Amino acid sequence: MGFTPGSPDGEAGGATVLKVVGSAKYALREAIHALRERTRRAIAAGQRRVEVEVGGIEPLAFLASQVPGERAYFRARDGLLASAMVGRAMAAEGLGDRGVREFLEAVPEARAFASMRFDAQRDSGAEWKPFLAAEIAIPAVELVRTGIRSVLAANLVGDGRATLATLERLVATERLPDTRELGVEGSFAADSSVVAWRDAVRATLDEISRGSVRKVVLARTRSFRMPGPVDPCELLARLAESEPGTYQFLVEPCEGVVFLGASPERLFRRSGPSVESEAVAGTRRRGEDSELDAALAADLLASEKDRHEQGLVLHRIVERLGALTGKATVAGGPRLLRLAHVQHLRSHVSATLEKVEPVASDASLLAALHPTPAVCGLPSERAQSIIRGCEPFDRGLYAGPVGLVGRDSEFCVAIRSALVTGRTVTAFAGAGIVAGSDADAEWRETEHKLATFERLVRPG
Repeated sequence: MGFTPGSPDGEAGGATVLKVVGSAKYALREAIHALRERTRRAIAAGQRRVEVEVGGIEPLAFLASQVPGERAYFRARDGLLASAMVGRAMAAEGLGDRGVREFLEAVPEARAFASMRFDAQRDSGAEWKPFLAAEIAIPAVELVRTGIRSVLAANLVGDGRATLATLERLVATERLPDTRELGVEGSFAADSSVVAWRDAVRATLDEISRGSVRKVVLARTRSFRMPGPVDPCELLARLAESEPGTYQFLVEPCEGVVFLGASPERLFRRSGPSVESEAVAGTRRRGEDSELDAALAADLLASEKDRHEQGLVLHRIVERLGALTGKATVAGGPRLLRLAHVQHLRSHVSATLEKVEPVASDASLLAALHPTPAVCGLPSERAQSIIRGCEPFDRGLYAGPVGLVGRDSEFCVAIRSALVTGRTVTAFAGAGIVAGSDADAEWRETEHKLATFERLVRPG
């Protein structure tokens, strides 16, 4: 195999991307060494990205083999795209950064990783201080799998030193751990108070009855103390096994602090000018057998309360997406979204942008759609105010957008998630409160959602 400029790329003349082509794929270790050497020459040639096709390694396993700190991961719900990112070639606070926009316009093969707090107006809790309120970053090195093809790539910004330093660290790393077993069992560290929950639901229902708000999503937490250090990649791998068919994500701003999850909910996917979103709300657990499962599904579909809750979410998405694009289309009535442990009502929404500028367009979509009534309430401003008063913790990135920005972009809503700080794993779960909600029933709904992490860290 040789290094060959892919048309119209090449080393001469300041070409943007250099691709490695040939009939065989590099093994990972060989690819890392080759990428480092090629990157050194690419910097001198003024290139901005170098790619090497690689085989035999999943992106999450690659991520697990790297030194903790400044790592990120995103896997699309359909599994066709997964990206593991190490280091930062460029990072900015806020999602409309000009430098990132110019880089993505010049290098359309590249993607930026983005994340945002649920509520930028709330003071950040101490546990969330390492995270920015909103961040967009071009990774220094990324292993991207699209379909059955995997590419190890280096993005070069400025003098390229940040990327080259990341590659030097990768070369020095030799281990490739098995990411399938946690190997330790945790214990309860803290749990939300059911009494405080009932008080919060009662206060929220009073607000709803007065007409100041139509829906509020209240959340709670449960923390587990692990006997040893937590490898976030191992935890995410286990979570992905227990929750197939979900978005999977990991955000690690520094060693020892990680936010991760396996979310069923798409905020939006943009492919060129085409935009897809969805309204997800209402919950039932999965049944132990097919008969009970079908009965629970039928109950959810027939529930006036749950259909009302899901309708509120759908109406706002159609309204906001339609205002941005001119028209939003709903694909029929709500259908079931069935996951491993719970099931929801879901409706698909589509629209078309008149003009596409990846960073700017995606920033506009985020501003229009986040926060959805599925994780906040309606109207959102009043719902967020009630949440600040009722929830004794900072949500941080929980229920915020996490995703990839590029020629095509995709964001999920960061639910079914947990914050890992040292040896503590804090899981989050929420439930939508509307007229007719029962505090104990909504508490049980959050129990079903928290059970996902309970099974992982306390399997006994």
